[in-house]
Amino acid sequence: MEREKILVNCALPYANGPLHLGHIAGAYLGADIFVRFNRMSGNEVLFISGSDEYGTPITISAEKNHVPPQEIADKYHIEQINSFNSMDIIFDKFTRTSDPEHVKDVDEFFINLLEKGYLVKRYMISPFCVEINKFMPDRYIEGECPYCGYKEARGDQCDNCGQTLDPIELINPICKMTGNSPIFRVTDHFFLKLDSLQEKLAEFIDSKTYWRPNVLKFTQNFIGEGLHPRAITRDLDWGVKIPLKGYENKKIYVWFEALIGYITGARVYSEETGKPDYWKEFWMDKNIKSYYFIGKDNIPFHTIIWPAMLLAHGGFNLPYNVPANEYLRFEGEKFSKSRGIGFTVDEMLKFVDKNSLRYYMSSVLPETGDSDFSMNEFQLKVNSELIDKYGNYIYRVESFIEKNGLSPHEPETMDAKDREMMKFLEDKFSEYSMEVSGIHIKRGISIWLEIVMAANNYFTESAPWKLIKEDMEKLNEKLYVSLKIGQYLTAMLYPYVPSAAESIWQTFGISENLENATFNDVLKINKFNIKKGSIPFEKIDFSNPDILDIQLATIVSVEDHPGADSLYSIKLHGDKIYQTVSDLKKYYTKSDLQGKQVLILTNIEKARIRGVESQCLILSIWNGNSKEVISSTGNDGDFATLGKYRYNGEETLTFKEFQKMEFTVSDHHIIAKLQEESLPVMLNGKDVNVSIENLDKASIA
Repeated sequence: MEREKILVNCALPYANGPLHLGHIAGAYLGADIFVRFNRMSGNEVLFISGSDEYGTPITISAEKNHVPPQEIADKYHIEQINSFNSMDIIFDKFTRTSDPEHVKDVDEFFINLLEKGYLVKRYMISPFCVEINKFMPDRYIEGECPYCGYKEARGDQCDNCGQTLDPIELINPICKMTGNSPIFRVTDHFFLKLDSLQEKLAEFIDSKTYWRPNVLKFTQNFIGEGLHPRAITRDLDWGVKIPLKGYENKKIYVWFEALIGYITGARVYSEETGKPDYWKEFWMDKNIKSYYFIGKDNIPFHTIIWPAMLLAHGGFNLPYNVPANEYLRFEGEKFSKSRGIGFTVDEMLKFVDKNSLRYYMSSVLPETGDSDFSMNEFQLKVNSELIDKYGNYIYRVESFIEKNGLSPHEPETMDAKDREMMKFLEDKFSEYSMEVSGIHIKRGISIWLEIVMAANNYFTESAPWKLIKEDMEKLNEKLYVSLKIGQYLTAMLYPYVPSAAESIWQTFGISENLENATFNDVLKINKFNIKKGSIPFEKIDFSNPDILDIQLATIVSVEDHPGADSLYSIKLHGDKIYQTVSDLKKYYTKSDLQGKQVLILTNIEKARIRGVESQCLILSIWNGNSKEVISSTGNDGDFATLGKYRYNGEETLTFKEFQKMEFTVSDHHIIAKLQEESLPVMLNGKDVNVSIENLDKASIA
């Protein structure tokens, strides 16, 4: 097969928080598997992604944490690289949009489109927050989606139906920072004339009959409704500057400039590797295929807006395929960094290994529809398929060979059953290759599992423990075929679970590493020198009591309760706005509490106290004389863990049920006792501390 050049771009994640498993399933794991498979197939691949550092999620995080946006971007750029590395997701270049090299590319793109007449200055109506006294970015506005009715749609897009939005379209919009309704004022901006590119875009899309049905249908419907000029600048303090005089208070909008990061990443990689024009082979050679691995919410930006930008600019290849995944849900709910649903990568890797995690997630990738991440299914699939079937097969074959001091070699002849098995291997490998090259990642691992099942049956039916006493030539034949099966299985597993596959590969005594080899090379090897080692998988045992939903929230307002002199009415911002009634008035002034980040319990039964609804509880410590709120730092909506457990309380607790739970303080650390386990209350991997000493009970306020 002729060697191909392939460009693989992955959506640039916002550098505003940790990566969760929904991100990994949405774009990055499938891309990494596809890249590894193609390299093992002999293709030359350039793999690019990077941090999106100018989006409003970064400024929201910065304001909540009272730090400059660059500090947030710097922190999470490094953290996301580390998270990707911890999952064996390795890019050729993971760039960042705050890099001056990126700004240079954005400036060139902007001026090019302006000179060609694809950018035009127009007026638009934008949300303005009177309390803050400035225009608000679209993502600062939330409300009800006019298309699907989703209550938490953002001002730029609805996460539920994927429709791109303008804040003024939202029903009952509110400003996330204040909880108040914005007003809408006129402001001038530059617009990309998408309407002038509609015909070319329609022609481009009509040729993509091989795209996933969900991607193609969404894009065709979007174009069919008619394209309109779209603003590419905003009234922002944080972003890439407009390369023109007189626009110092405006910035280029993130959805326009971040996309150009794909070009920057390839160009910078080429320069860093001493081949400054190498990137042009992937971007300007019309025979090169470019793939964009993204999540569902990024479809219009990559199938309409980015192709429009490339068409307007000229000289660059358009996307060959945009294999967007749908949503991965956690026990029925959508993974969400902002809403604290599900696990971050780092949280999950504290109690499972990366090999098991990659294996399970590859089997539930939401390729054609939403899929569900189930803790029970995770445990079952890894323990049953990866360990009991595949791992045990390798162990059985190698243990028998080592125990009996055997050295299987290629036999001169094979019986019909063995020839049938070798044909089965070759056919299944071809089927596997066709599916993975077609970006059907889940089907690829399903085919692999078919071979695993057949392998165990083959070895059991071969009964080498009998043949060793009866026919050494036939024994050699059966063991050789068993090793070839293991060889195929391990090479095919490598794109999915690279670290574990490489470790198992070494036990075959083959000098070539899988990372730098091709299928064509390694599957031809017929000599083995078994060096049995331990199987690099651990049995999984999840035991999550799943009782509490505790999260971090900022107190945004403190008012005297209108009907009770001893109580406060408090509003907090966590994953959303909460209201509570509290007796903290005895211990804190309003100014003491204003702006403080505290832990709140959200799956508590709502109550109406003297006419004011209380929707959560502020957790505090009581020692008989004084009370201290349990405070910490981080992003609003960050969920606490108890020890290694990540809680998502499915049940609503009554006040009395919560009072019965045991909390103590040991060396300033809060300890919860649940199901006979003593577990520290943790946030972002660190124990939550309090200053009051000698406590035997944590109470609520």
